[in-house]
Amino acid sequence: MLRKRGEMLANLADLREQIAVQSNDLEAMERILETLGYQGDLPTIATRAPRIVLFYRGELRAFLRQSLKEHGPSTSREMAERLIQIEGKDSRNRRMMNDIVKRMGKALRQMQDAGIVTRTSEKVRGEFIWNLQK
Repeated sequence: MLRKRGEMLANLADLREQIAVQSNDLEAMERILETLGYQGDLPTIATRAPRIVLFYRGELRAFLRQSLKEHGPSTSREMAERLIQIEGKDSRNRRMMNDIVKRMGKALRQMQDAGIVTRTSEKVRGEFIWNLQK
């Protein structure tokens, strides 16, 4: 049963990745059509765009804590680059990168309020540097 559960979780992760790739490709095609001046309605299957889940409950905080523990003080962008490298995603996808950085910043601010992390009082080269609370 545990083996089957593991297989199902791996399959689910693969499907999530396929959905994310398809969604990114579809958005790119729609941007190209708009750039070329397409004015008509684009037929869709769903009336509402599905929410793209990048992180599940507690997953982002655990990654941030582990990243700061292993690599020391870091900016949210540096941690996002590490995550993208670990996940094997395309680091040239600026929209995804900016979304991850934004979500990491929010999670880090919440972790700061909870006393888990601290940040520099001033921005260094445009970004705060985060560290684990001592």
